[in-house]
Amino acid sequence: MIPMRPLHTALLAAAAAATPALAQPRVTKSPAAGAARPESAAFVVTLGADTTAVERFTRTPTATGSRLEGDLLTRTPSVRLVHYTVTLDRQGHPTDVELAFRRPDGTPVPTGVTGVRGSFARDSASFAVQRPESTTTVRAGGVPAGTMLSFGPSYAMWETALRALRQAGRDSGAITLWAPGAPQPQRLPARLSAPGRGEEAQVIYFGDPVLLRVDREGRILAADGSRTTNKSTVARVADVDVAALARRFAGAPAMGQTSPRDTARATLGAAQLLVDYGRPSRRGRTVWGGTLVPAGQIWRTGANQATHFRTSADLTLGDLAVPAGTYTLFTLPEADGSYRLIVSRQTGQWGTEYKPDMDLGRVPLTSTTLAEPVEQFTIAIEPSGAAAGRLVLRWDTRELAVPIAVR
Repeated sequence: MIPMRPLHTALLAAAAAATPALAQPRVTKSPAAGAARPESAAFVVTLGADTTAVERFTRTPTATGSRLEGDLLTRTPSVRLVHYTVTLDRQGHPTDVELAFRRPDGTPVPTGVTGVRGSFARDSASFAVQRPESTTTVRAGGVPAGTMLSFGPSYAMWETALRALRQAGRDSGAITLWAPGAPQPQRLPARLSAPGRGEEAQVIYFGDPVLLRVDREGRILAADGSRTTNKSTVARVADVDVAALARRFAGAPAMGQTSPRDTARATLGAAQLLVDYGRPSRRGRTVWGGTLVPAGQIWRTGANQATHFRTSADLTLGDLAVPAGTYTLFTLPEADGSYRLIVSRQTGQWGTEYKPDMDLGRVPLTSTTLAEPVEQFTIAIEPSGAAAGRLVLRWDTRELAVPIAVR
């Protein structure tokens, strides 16, 4: 994957040049009709040094509310364009939605969903989901007013929900997202500061806060998701050329999944060993003691789903007896610079779900500085004898290891 720091820097420079407009977005009045003119903006979504998505959108006032139209370009796992049109009522709630999914050259995606068209009622939704060879009608109840359609990292959708809260005079509520076919909407609690008090907002994303800077109307100026599982940051800019960026991304090596799943396997004596884990990349960020692996906080030893360790025979990790079975591996970076491996009996959970009462035990990890940094997190099982070896974690300039011996 090629780094996209030059693009990221250029877009942020454009944002800096437009700072006055971004702080108070201009909405001019039509002398003839007295109605607000359309307003346009764009978002740049980054993960470390890599640009993962860009979005350009326009809000146009109508006689019954407004219309939101835009293009979202995403790079992971592959380059894809989504063109969307959302009709909003006077409260800023969606009533009708239309999506079209395209490849960078403008042709429909050959597999999967190619389009969505439908509407929201008071507490329900009805949509036609289009695929290359079929159209499926999806109806769902329990979809509250103000629910936005979920189709990727669209911060224009988030902004629309925050603006509706501000318009209603509320400082708390939720961003509610629904993907056609999902059993129920996804509710992200949200809170806006009172007007004139720093203009900050917070959205709780799966238990962790996304910190936002907004204007008085609830427009998003910047977002920091470094405390969440996805680690993305967002900057508002005046404009982006989505079509040109789509061509550029399509011509670059595929980005793929941001934290792909991988396994480490080995045979030590009578034991068949397996580690199943997610592999995040550094992407120019500080790993140990930074936002990726903060000191004093339990780390999932990877990304996304929990990191699982399976042994077919009894063994020891350091001085911890581990019976044959399947476990979860967590890592605890201590404030004093030491590290411990936590072996948990809990399995099958999302990686951030940690229950101390399920610990089998904790063992110290030996820390070594690497001569060359490792970009993508790696776990290895390295044999050192017929029935012995090491479990090794490598990322950035650090190697953490613990001895393994089959009993």
